[in-house]
Amino acid sequence: MRRAFSVAVYARRGGAGGKVLVIHHHRLKTWLPIGGEIEPGETPLEAAVRELGEESGLRGRFSPLSGACDGVPPGFLGYEEHMAGDKGLHMNFVFVADVPEVGDGSEVAPNHEFAEYRWVDRAQLGELVSPRNVREFGFLALDAVCEPAG
Repeated sequence: MRRAFSVAVYARRGGAGGKVLVIHHHRLKTWLPIGGEIEPGETPLEAAVRELGEESGLRGRFSPLSGACDGVPPGFLGYEEHMAGDKGLHMNFVFVADVPEVGDGSEVAPNHEFAEYRWVDRAQLGELVSPRNVREFGFLALDAVCEPAG
């Protein structure tokens, strides 16, 4: 069976309890977080950092999450897998990254994969027409507490 390894990144503003970015994916015709496939030689975290910048133009801070086990990559929320047509088994590493509200790297830059995007809070996320796991991981991203810096 074919396998595809990918990342999803919930860009977040306002920290825990704030808002997360979702895009309306042209080809898949549904709301999703930023994401894409892991390139050969990349770690999931490296792919998440790259995809966030390439797919949205945003720069984010991937911070260690409170309560995470030793060795877990910063910002790692979890993992899910599902069948994805001719790609076979789609294995997806999910991250949260805090992004600035203003300044360099704070503006979303739509691309060939999406034109429409939204910053959604918990209530708006719950009403989103999307796969259930998109909403479930979005709730985790909104609830994630980062370890204090230093």
